[in-house]
Amino acid sequence: MSFQTIRNSFFLLSFATILCRIVGLAREIVTARFFGTTGIYDAFLIAFMIPNFFRGLLAEGALSTAFIPVLSELIAKDRDREEILKVSGAVFTFFLLSTTSLYVLILVSCTILLHFFDLPLKIAEIISFLRFTFPYLIFVSLAAWAMGVLNARHRFVLPGLNPIILDFWWIISLFFFTGFFGESLDRRIFGLMIGVLVGGVSQFVFQVPQVLSVHGPIVLNIQWKHPAIIKMLKLFSPVIIGVSVGPINLLVDYSFARSLAAGTVSALWYATRIYQLPLGIFSISLATVLLPHLSGDVARNNLEAVKENIHRGLEQTIFFLIPSAVGMSIFRREIVELIFKRGAFTGYSVEITAYPLMLFCVGLVFYGAAIIITRAFYAYHDTATPVKIGLVSIATNALLDAILMQFMGHGGIALSTSIVGFENFLLLYWFFRRKFGLIEQSKIIKGFLRVFFVCIGWGIIIEAIRRLLSDTGLISTTVVGIIAGVVFYIVFAVVLKFPEVYGLTKVFKWKILSCFFS
Repeated sequence: MSFQTIRNSFFLLSFATILCRIVGLAREIVTARFFGTTGIYDAFLIAFMIPNFFRGLLAEGALSTAFIPVLSELIAKDRDREEILKVSGAVFTFFLLSTTSLYVLILVSCTILLHFFDLPLKIAEIISFLRFTFPYLIFVSLAAWAMGVLNARHRFVLPGLNPIILDFWWIISLFFFTGFFGESLDRRIFGLMIGVLVGGVSQFVFQVPQVLSVHGPIVLNIQWKHPAIIKMLKLFSPVIIGVSVGPINLLVDYSFARSLAAGTVSALWYATRIYQLPLGIFSISLATVLLPHLSGDVARNNLEAVKENIHRGLEQTIFFLIPSAVGMSIFRREIVELIFKRGAFTGYSVEITAYPLMLFCVGLVFYGAAIIITRAFYAYHDTATPVKIGLVSIATNALLDAILMQFMGHGGIALSTSIVGFENFLLLYWFFRRKFGLIEQSKIIKGFLRVFFVCIGWGIIIEAIRRLLSDTGLISTTVVGIIAGVVFYIVFAVVLKFPEVYGLTKVFKWKILSCFFS
């Protein structure tokens, strides 16, 4: 499979991701207007993150580490349709039963804690909200299963648009559901919880027609002794801790932030939404497209294709994410103010959000590159190595959070996140080269330094542009400054003959439009 084919799918998925991120940003803008950086929204965010933690563990983690690679291998080896349906049906049934059982356990536990224990208010709020946010896990896990089925069939655009469904219902709930619960924020937050639940159901239903069309019917199957299912369990079992690393680190971050001033959890959340825009559009989209192709090439022992695609994936990630980090750091206050400052989101909210945004950007490119290498490990069915590295990062993150927040407040938590991203990348990179080779170190370092040094000069130019425009108004400063920055970067890339920029031009040929309808 040539990288140009992967690149075409990547840009289609990136286009879908851009739409999702725009709608997601609109969701955050509306939410900021209603709830700002307040303690009650801090509590809701943590209660919402807990089912997201289990989603990453049971759904997205299992998909990326086991389900998609094994299903892609069955499809690549032309196994019969009935066998493939049995395997996918067994995974669907497992998700349905396990998440429902987990919700019952959480509901009982929360009820006991609230009725028989005298808990601090900040903790009691989170536990109370968790009873209403946790059912989201059931539906979003089924939606993740559908995404995995479609990705294994090389269908990326529709699953890529799926987050828009949650965003839509989230926004609807803010305008129409919250008013039914009264005027106080403590009551209105329950309307937002209803929107989250309806959004979770809709995310699954949205994908079902294409699943039925390209894959076949959903088969309930509790016969989990199929060799492919056993293989998935063997792959997934050691990675349970590994796929929980990100959510655990996030929960640790937000737990530390909850001990600081009210609103710091919300500020970290809003800053994360901004800095993850380029990460989702470029690196996560590319990794999503790469995984089934890498898995198929590994199954066919086509090592040259594996090597080429890993290199191109890393080069493309570096090309996009370094300038994204530099640009967001320079325009951090303008971006936050333009996007969020209205209603309950005040000038103080702008300052406490822009501060961690700058520090998050330090580790952006390393998180993007780590995602690519992690998918390469999964394609080789090696889930143990990322697990070991993840365990190291949990300890590092907690230690750095505790130390840095003493001197930098919630900015220390953001800097800790960036340092952990750098650590993860170095360890993943080193272990992959040691186990499988394939990555040419000199080539990757050369590509990184080329973009890095260009972005130093480019950053000085756009900082000068920002200062020149600072008296023209917020909108003109931000919009004109960012557009000028993009134009200058493209000019630099063309003049210096960056190979990544020439690959992009092929994407806009008419022929790839047919991919939308395949």
